[in-house]
This record gives sequence, structure tokens and C-alpha cells, in this order.
Amino acid sequence: MTVPRIRRPDLGVLVIDVQPFFMDLAFADDPVGREAFEVRLQHLLMIADWLDLPLVTTFEKPIEENGEFPDRLEAVFPAGRPRHVKNYFGCMAHPEIATDVAAMNRRQIAVAGAETDVCILQSALGLLEAGYEVFLLEDCLSTTESSPGPALRRMYAAGAVPCTLKTMLYELTECVDGIPWYPDLWLGKDDPNTKPFPEAFVAPEDWPPWQDKL
Repeated sequence: MTVPRIRRPDLGVLVIDVQPFFMDLAFADDPVGREAFEVRLQHLLMIADWLDLPLVTTFEKPIEENGEFPDRLEAVFPAGRPRHVKNYFGCMAHPEIATDVAAMNRRQIAVAGAETDVCILQSALGLLEAGYEVFLLEDCLSTTESSPGPALRRMYAAGAVPCTLKTMLYELTECVDGIPWYPDLWLGKDDPNTKPFPEAFVAPEDWPPWQDKL
């Protein structure tokens, strides 16, 4: 039996349409939910940078109306990673995006962003059709739809794997000695060859809670 397990050498990240316009709509009456979403995206970008995970990002047009990353996310976006403006809801419908996803040379893709029932759904299905193993970071997804459960269930029925960012992080670190956000435990903290861990990184246990809407 083949069991889907996240492995660092196999993992790439796709962040879809995390733009102020969609966030303003999705979290219009939910500042706590917005903070939980932004904190997780911030930490996803920080860990992708620190682990040198390949990353592709998209923004839906028109950029003049929808915007790009909020400032706190722009500040931690890893330099040099591909960014695309798209008009198709599904990322894989854009040959240039599909090419950059393929160029990551990773068979597993962690997916985050907006909207769960539109661009995330169509992109995840496109990735699955292309043969990728898709891990949906549910706590890093947002939508204006109050009941995204049917879209999530459809993606899982198609083969996507439910996940959260915390789960992904602990699967990547594998053991107590490998946890850099707990420096008293982390054996690598004094290794001169180890990249400095981001000072702004907060342990997942201290992130604001998110609501599971499945």
C-alpha cells in the first residue's frame, strides 16, 4: 500500500491568489479568521525560504483591482521565485504556470491560497490530472463561500490529501531534535553550516486558531 507522506526532497509549494480584494471579501466580518489565515501564509513563505522549497505564486487579474500580496506577506516572500498573473481559474490551464510548476521538479505540491471552491479546486484537479501528489493546506485556504465542504470533498475524492501547515512542518522536521522553532531542542542551532532560522517565526502551537469548515 502506498501511503502519501510529505518528504522535503519531493515537495514544492503553490500559493494561489492571496490578494487583498479576495481577503477583504472572505473576511469582511471575521478579523480573527483573517489574522489566522495571514499568519499561516506568512509562516508558509518563511519556511519555504528557509528550507529552499521551490515555490510558484499566482495573482488573478486585474491586478489593479485585486492587488498582490499584503505587505506582511510581501516582506517574507522568497526572492527570485516565479510570480504569475493569471486569468484562468485553474493554474494548470496556463502553459507558463504549468511549465514553472514542472520546473520545480517535485512530485508533491502543497497548495495554499484562494478561493477554495474556485481557483484552488480547479488548480488542484489540474495538478492531479498532471500526475502530482497534492496536499491541500486547509488552514491556508480561504473563500467567500460559507460552505466550502463540497469543494474540499470533491478534491479529496479526486485524490488530494488533506493537510494543515502545522502537520506539514512537523512531517518535514521528522523528530524532536529537528524542530528549529524550539531552539532549546534543536540540535542544529549551533551548526555553523545551518542557515539562520527566521527570528519572526512563531511556533505553530501559538498561532491564532482557525476554523475547520469541512
